[in-house]
Amino acid sequence: MDERQLETIETAADWADRYDDLDQAERRELAQWLSQRPEHARAFARIRQVLNDSALLEAVGSAPSGSTASPAPLYPAPEYPARGRSASGIRSPRLHEASPSRMGRRQALAAGLAAIVALPLGGYLLTRGPMASAPEPLRFASETGRRRHVVLPDGSGLLLDAASSVAVHFTAERRRIELERGAARFEVRHDAARPFEVRTPGAAMTALGTSFSVDRLSGAAELRVFSGRVQMAAEGQPPRVVPGRQWALFDGRAIAGGSFDPAAHADWQDDWLDAEAMRLGFAIERLGRYSAVPIRLGEPALSSRTFSGRFRLDEPRQSLALIGALFGLQPRERADGIYLVAA
Repeated sequence: MDERQLETIETAADWADRYDDLDQAERRELAQWLSQRPEHARAFARIRQVLNDSALLEAVGSAPSGSTASPAPLYPAPEYPARGRSASGIRSPRLHEASPSRMGRRQALAAGLAAIVALPLGGYLLTRGPMASAPEPLRFASETGRRRHVVLPDGSGLLLDAASSVAVHFTAERRRIELERGAARFEVRHDAARPFEVRTPGAAMTALGTSFSVDRLSGAAELRVFSGRVQMAAEGQPPRVVPGRQWALFDGRAIAGGSFDPAAHADWQDDWLDAEAMRLGFAIERLGRYSAVPIRLGEPALSSRTFSGRFRLDEPRQSLALIGALFGLQPRERADGIYLVAA
């Protein structure tokens, strides 16, 4: 392994180990580093897999989470250049100071991975990589009422709506994301060799170089394409390419769609619920992501009724009252939540 490969692994280990504690400026710095070379993104993605693999963490001598023990690493730790300077003497902003216990974990991780990738036939990464059993996915979630920005291992951007979660499965051949609940917007970094796919129950969206959002709803999935194109493949439907400034909704039976203005209607990304012939049930789900108290319909049969308008997501109670008034309904608080019922 040459010096540049080793430095890439060490830097990736540094970023991966600190990932959950990065501020916005550091996340931008990480995204820039990931975009510089393809091997940067590959090393970062593999080390993130390592961090989710207890067997390898034990092999490189990392202490279990919450432990104060510091067992000796299986492989000798590399000597890190002082104060963030590379071995060539050029100052690098990528290596950051850390506590002795955390640095020991990081050095063990980098040293172990460096030794493993140097083994004949690629060692561990070949036997446990994409050709073997799938690694544990990376998972990201947001809290009720709070959105979350994430930089994905390939440098793509992810914005989670409130009360949303995804499972990220990245391999050398594919990039696949399961939208487990809620909604998310994706700014996809182009990689012709690795398709970028987002899945919900009954539908799969494959990016063709684009910016788009996907909303998982009860029995439905909504796609909005802000730029580029996305192919939507839904159960029982022929694949459909949705271009920029268009939306498509699959409700389990058919695909409906239309156009929208991304500048005027960014929807949940700017705190608004933009309803255009929207089903009441879908609106209740979306408002519920911003309410600390569950929101429900008093009569489930009302869920298919539609309405149009623009309502604040960050004021869910007020918006619920305004929407309810369109149907002669009003919010009523009960022990288990707020119900929209007949006035």
